[in-house]
Amino acid sequence: MKTRGEFFMIKDMYQRGMSITDIAKELKMDRKTVKKYINSDALPVPRKRSRNSKLDKFKEYIDRRMMEDQVFNAEKLLLEIKALGYEGGKTILKDYMQPYREQARKKYTVRYETLPGQQMQVDWKEVGEIILNGEKVKVSMFVSILGYSRMKFAMFTLSQDQEHVMHCLINSFKYLGGVPSTILFDNMRTVTDGRDQGVVKWNKRFAEFASYYGFIPKACRPYRAQTKGKVERAIQYIMNHFYVGTKFTSIEELNQLLMRWLDSVGNRKRNETTGCSPQERWTEEKLHSIKDKKEYDTSYISFRKVHWDSSFSYKGESWMLPSGYAGKEILVKESLEGSIKIFYQGEEISKQQRRKKVIPFSEKIKKKQTVVVGAPQPVSVEVDTRPLSVYDEFTRGELS
Repeated sequence: MKTRGEFFMIKDMYQRGMSITDIAKELKMDRKTVKKYINSDALPVPRKRSRNSKLDKFKEYIDRRMMEDQVFNAEKLLLEIKALGYEGGKTILKDYMQPYREQARKKYTVRYETLPGQQMQVDWKEVGEIILNGEKVKVSMFVSILGYSRMKFAMFTLSQDQEHVMHCLINSFKYLGGVPSTILFDNMRTVTDGRDQGVVKWNKRFAEFASYYGFIPKACRPYRAQTKGKVERAIQYIMNHFYVGTKFTSIEELNQLLMRWLDSVGNRKRNETTGCSPQERWTEEKLHSIKDKKEYDTSYISFRKVHWDSSFSYKGESWMLPSGYAGKEILVKESLEGSIKIFYQGEEISKQQRRKKVIPFSEKIKKKQTVVVGAPQPVSVEVDTRPLSVYDEFTRGELS
């Protein structure tokens, strides 16, 4: 044992669920040495006593700041210990910190191992723009992975908004057979409202969603990419081994192909770290069942004020309600599939009571004429000559 840093790191890795064999392998140490320090409550005693230095009485403070608070900035620690009375220079401090900093770098490259059912990691991948049905669309991929078994779920979508985050999470719970204790997120704006003095402020609706399904949301610390290394490796694996070269005509077809691949390949391949396939370790996961739980409503939610003529607008379309709703505020819910429900004071307004506002043909023509008048006029226009009967047929078709 060369440094106190190694001692603390071994303790930390063991508490996070790593086996003695795995720790020894990661740190390239003998299993007996690892076991010795796991069972020891005392810090390792240095073989040689270094001569006294101005830093000696501040080492306990420095150790605590490095090992507990993960502060490895020599400039910052120098200012802190100078405020406590340190009169030495920075070089001796940097020399003392160096072994700890090396161990810290090793620690952050060690895979964070968790207990069964303890954690799931999730993240998005922007796949890019593709052409579907003649239209250019942006495709994203949602990926979740259980920390213990490495069991993966993935889903392609056309949006990364909060409603799709919740929808994908629900589908992952169904696929994986339940909900883990904690879920680790990147600092997504769709689930957090930022941080207040380092404390994550979870979005109100998402916090309600987490409470409903009984998991604790956690956000990885900024600039700590290794924290969610499992899901990042899973994303790369799915992109390289499934997405590249796969042909599809719709997002629905792509997701069907993805599910088949996960079942037959993605979750069956042996994991190098665990030595087992995800499906083998999956049976050991301790997830909270959602079989008896009603599915959380992930619809888009917006409020609208009904005009005095009993109409209201939603996404560029006008709707009509019975006169009793004039001047009232209503709630509009639109599912991710596009179906719309309208509520007033918690009660749904039935389809028989609501309808899209019919715009008369004369108003449509007037609107088109207004658009044409406002548009730049071409220098020359070629007009096809058609029989009058064509226009008669057109008029009858619009008026019927």
